[in-house]
Amino acid sequence: MYINERYQHLKAKECQALLSPEGRQIFAQRKIDVEPVFGQIKACLGYKRCNLRGKCQVTIDMGLVLMANNLLKYNKRTTQN
Repeated sequence: MYINERYQHLKAKECQALLSPEGRQIFAQRKIDVEPVFGQIKACLGYKRCNLRGKCQVTIDMGLVLMANNLLKYNKRTTQN
């Protein structure tokens, strides 16, 4: 059985970094920063994959999806007031 010592060292170092107060704060912030947006896009818009190929077309496709998501949020906010 082979154990990669370098990998074990890096894994222990990362574990210590995540357990530090600063690491816990950064990891906790990650949960509220980006991931909910992608979850909302997948759940509310049913968007699972890009419909186009190529970097330019994917950029346009994602831009349209993100605009639709923002418009849904805006509409929800204005109808509540």
